Parts: sequence; C-alpha cells; structure tokens
Amino acid sequence: MDNGPWTKQTKPIRVRIFFRNLGLVAAFFTALYISSGCNEATILGRELIPGKDFVNGEDTIITDIITHNIWKVDSAVFTGRGNYNKVLGSIVDDPLFGRTHAFVYTQMSLPSNAYSWQGTNQQLDSVVLSLSVRGYYGDSLSPQTFRVYRMNEPDFRVDSNYRYYQALKYNAGELLGTATVIPRNLKDSVSVYGVKEGPQLRIRLSNAFGTQLLQQTSTTGFTNDSTFRAFLRGFAIVPDTMLSTNRTMLYLDMTEPENYLTVFYKNSENDSLQTHFSFGGAAAHANYFVRNPMGSQSAQYLNTNRPEGDSLLFLTAAPGFYTRITIPNLENFPNAVINKAELVVTEISTGTGDLDNIYSEPDYLFLMQYINGDTTRPVIDYGNPQNPNQPYFGGDKTEVNVGGVKVSQYKFNIARFMQFLLRKQETNTGFKLEALSPRNIDVQRVKAGGGIHSQYNLKLRIIYTKL
Repeated sequence: MDNGPWTKQTKPIRVRIFFRNLGLVAAFFTALYISSGCNEATILGRELIPGKDFVNGEDTIITDIITHNIWKVDSAVFTGRGNYNKVLGSIVDDPLFGRTHAFVYTQMSLPSNAYSWQGTNQQLDSVVLSLSVRGYYGDSLSPQTFRVYRMNEPDFRVDSNYRYYQALKYNAGELLGTATVIPRNLKDSVSVYGVKEGPQLRIRLSNAFGTQLLQQTSTTGFTNDSTFRAFLRGFAIVPDTMLSTNRTMLYLDMTEPENYLTVFYKNSENDSLQTHFSFGGAAAHANYFVRNPMGSQSAQYLNTNRPEGDSLLFLTAAPGFYTRITIPNLENFPNAVINKAELVVTEISTGTGDLDNIYSEPDYLFLMQYINGDTTRPVIDYGNPQNPNQPYFGGDKTEVNVGGVKVSQYKFNIARFMQFLLRKQETNTGFKLEALSPRNIDVQRVKAGGGIHSQYNLKLRIIYTKL
C-alpha cells in the first residue's frame, strides 16, 4: 500500500501528468481540488447536449479495441537538479510486475567555508547519515536493509541532470554503514539530543570514516565545497536486492531539513558536540531506478505486437509500462450528436494471490492522444493544459463490484473528441494510457482488462442522438 505523506490519514496528493512540464503538473493538481465551475453545456457546447427527454437517444458499447502493452526507456525522466523527490528500496516478489530496485546518490555540504572543528583534541563519538522519509509503498512490516558506500563518480555535479537509468559509480569495497529498518517505524518523529525532528532514515557510518572527517581542516578538505567534494564525492545509498523480505519503497524528499550528515564528537572542554553537513542547495543528487519483469506475469504481455492485441493491461507509474489503445474504424461511427463517450478501464484482481493488498493500484490514470508516431498531446476533453478540467475528463479511481468482486475502475470522458472526430476535425490515431503520480519516479501498478479480455475488457460506451 501507499502510505505518505505522514501528516494526514486521508489520501495524499498523488497525481502527476508527465508532460515533463512543472507548470502543467501544477495546473493538474489545481484542477483536482478546485471546482471547475463548468456545467455540461459549457464543457461540450450547447449544441452537443440533447433535450432532457432523450427521445432519439441510443446507447452502444464498442468493444472492438486493440491494446498493446509497451515497455521502453523513457528518456524524459530526469532525477537531478530540481527533481528532489526520490524513491529508495527494493521489491523482489511482485508476481505481476517482477522486481524493482531504487538507489539514491547524494552529496552533503560544508557547514561553512574554511570550517574548523571546535576546540582541541577532538574525539569521535559517532557519525550518522540522515535522509528525510515522507512515506512508503509496499509492505510496512517487512524489513529492508540499506548500505552506504563512498561514491567515486568522477564528475558528480549539482548542475548536471541524471536520467533514471544512469547507474553512478561507487566503491563497493568501501562500505561506510548499514541499517535494517521496519518501514512503518519510520513514520515517527525522532529526538536527537532532545530536539524533535521529522521522520527519517538514520544510518550509522563507520568510525573509520568519522575519523577521516575529524582529520580534515579549514586548509584541507574543509576549505570550501569544492575541496570537500574532492575529499568526499558523495554517498551511494543502496538497498539490499536479494532478500525475499524486500517488499518496500521509501519516498524521500531532499528539500526537507532532515537530510544531513551528523558528526557527534567531543573535545577537551566539551563532551557533547555535533556538526551537521546538510544537503543544501549546492549538493548533487540522483536516483537510479530499475524494473525487471522477468519471471512475472507482465513479462508475457510486454512489447508483443500481437495483431489482436493484449488481453491484459499492465500499467505502472513512470518510468514503466503503458498501453497503446487503437479503436479501428471509430471515425466511421454514424453521424450523431454525442451526448456521452466514456472509456472504461477495469482492474483484474485475485486479491492476495496477486499481492494487490500489498502493492496497491494508482489513484489516477491518464489518457493522451497520439498524433504522430510516439508523439502525444492531451485529449481535447481534458481542456486547456494550463487550466485543465480534470473532474470532467476523469481518470480517478473508483471502486466497483464486478461479479461479486470489488475492483478499481477508471473512466475517461472523451465526448468532445468523439464529436470532433465525426466532424473530421480530429483523427483516429489512438491513445496512450498510463498511471500517474506526483513523484518523478513511482512504483504504483495495476493489472486491467485489455481489449480482448472476456470479462473485464476495455470498452467505450457512447450515448448519442442520431441526426
């Protein structure tokens, strides 16, 4: 399940549109929680709204839909610069989607230029790396082990951007620290020397490394951030990827104040000193994210290019799996006033067998229109991307009962697209269906019925008035 942020028990904000444009994402969030103020007539145009008696109204369901699951590198997903949300962890037992691993790379900054330790005769007590935790996905009670290594990436820089599939270099022979945690326990605040701080992952590092830090002076590694990063290029936080208990992803936020390296030490005058090396705005950061569906059910349905399409849909938050939808001959639908055109996506779940009780489905899906090759744009019903009418367009998760089984369902209103298609003002070039998250990288997933599934098939319901 998806638990985060910690501050509320209600559903967190979880929606992201990957137009790779932060302005559009902000607009989507606004549309979710602010009433659009539009009535049906202003959305569709008054000429598209039939009289209330629906005398000539007809209702039909189109099921001749071809669906293909696609998995390919998403070169638009970056993890450096302004992308401060990170995922960290390992999932090894998802029977539907396989294995997923996420590493985090980060630097810390000096407390000040020409920094010096206080007093004389400094002695180390301990050194701890802290990372701000804002939630988790998966099994909250399953232990997860993390290891910290010293990076040796030659040019790890704050002004560089890193794609999610770029594995950065670290010295696997220089293990600095290890921690095994229960994710649920990370939701609690912690007290550090009597000061209450927000939820965080704390990893104690080796005394040998702490001693190296104490040996630095204002004229060596602590002269400025450049000399500090020549001494310490960064940390690689690496989850264990082998244990069968790995069933969790942590959500980190590098903008929070709990991201720092703390050295606890004493000198000849004071036996309780500490120094923070904070993340700050000048520190480089990146996320390495890997999916491996091998051996899972989804592996049989990815990139198949079957002429008849795939009977099952496998959708993940980006970067991951999405679906291309083709509706043959939709442009030849009889000329009519389209009162409603609703694309319906229905989850297929066997409950505990699919581990859906642990790995929850996304709260939102999103539908885009293909226009040329892999190029997409928002469906016209979505409205102005800067000020979208998402409540009308849909895509949010609802719970329905199908044959006595409770499953998630997602609906999209594409009535305007359908009407424009009949007017020859749109083209029938297909749709892209994907899961959404407000995070740059996420792991929510859902299995749904494809176009040729016998019971939970993807369908387009059209209510129309003949002309």
